[in-house]
Amino acid sequence: MSPRPRRSFRARHASALAAGATALVLLLVVTALLPRRSLDEAPPPPGQWFDDRAGIVSIEFAAAKSTYLQSYLLQALHMPVLVVIEKDAPEGGIEQYTVDAASSWKVGAQGADNGVVLFVFPSVRKLRLDIGYGLEGAIPDVEARRLVEATLLPKFSAGRYEEGFEDFLSALVQHLQAHADEAVKADKSVGIVDFAWGIVRQFPRFAVLARGAFETADLAGRLVLAGFGAALAAMLGYGLAFVAIGLIALVQLPWRAATGVAWRALDRKTLAAEFAPSEFVRRPPPSLVAVAREWHLGDIAGGAIAFASIVVAIAFLGLGSQAVMEGHGTFSGGGITAAWHPG
Repeated sequence: MSPRPRRSFRARHASALAAGATALVLLLVVTALLPRRSLDEAPPPPGQWFDDRAGIVSIEFAAAKSTYLQSYLLQALHMPVLVVIEKDAPEGGIEQYTVDAASSWKVGAQGADNGVVLFVFPSVRKLRLDIGYGLEGAIPDVEARRLVEATLLPKFSAGRYEEGFEDFLSALVQHLQAHADEAVKADKSVGIVDFAWGIVRQFPRFAVLARGAFETADLAGRLVLAGFGAALAAMLGYGLAFVAIGLIALVQLPWRAATGVAWRALDRKTLAAEFAPSEFVRRPPPSLVAVAREWHLGDIAGGAIAFASIVVAIAFLGLGSQAVMEGHGTFSGGGITAAWHPG
């Protein structure tokens, strides 16, 4: 039986190339039509760690809490916590204002993004608790809401602001201390797979930062980012396709081994002849090649190589992304907004 003619690269990947080209064209159209977001001026940074710009607590209380946040929390837990009480609420959305403010003030350690900022807007009876990206696992939105509803809202509704801040900071410190103790107990050894998985878990953060860079970039910058993103998506798609094919072949391997005939045809005399120096340097052993084809070992090996390549690529991409995009105190929208009503 004559071997099947080998198809060209274009014939074998025509559908994938067409899909990729269509996606790239649509991406470029969106790039050109999406309005550019203006860079708003960042709000002025607070002068104290507990900055009461609205005058709802006493000067002595604000000074004492500012010293406590700076001297104890920052030094003991290495987790900066900032409280800002604004006189007026922002004209736009509170969430966007607080995220931009917290990020521009760089609240948090570099690489850890472990800052916490509590914004209070007494004029509209609303507050916003923003959690740094590095603490979103320790203080998820559910826990943040529980803290706020159990401490701040009841006391604020009764007009007892100082008691509310006391209860909130005390509960927050207990939670952060427990998180810090658990982190110390955790295993410090991190392999490349664990590191790559950690990078994957940070993809939402990178997406937020990339989106901000895309929205504020000019057309040329957007084209570069779009092309880079399309290339990454295409390579990842191809890699995942090979991984899927390899996994399917691996699952089917026992069945192929049980029903196959190539490996049963192996005999010592044939293998000795095929491994003779004169034959081995001329071509791979045909008997073993037949077994590899029957068992689809090439697909399994290709899937393993693709998986390893994806892991290594993600690790290097994570290193590069952290070097380029990392900063002090990244906030990606984690936290909650709440309102209180007069009691």
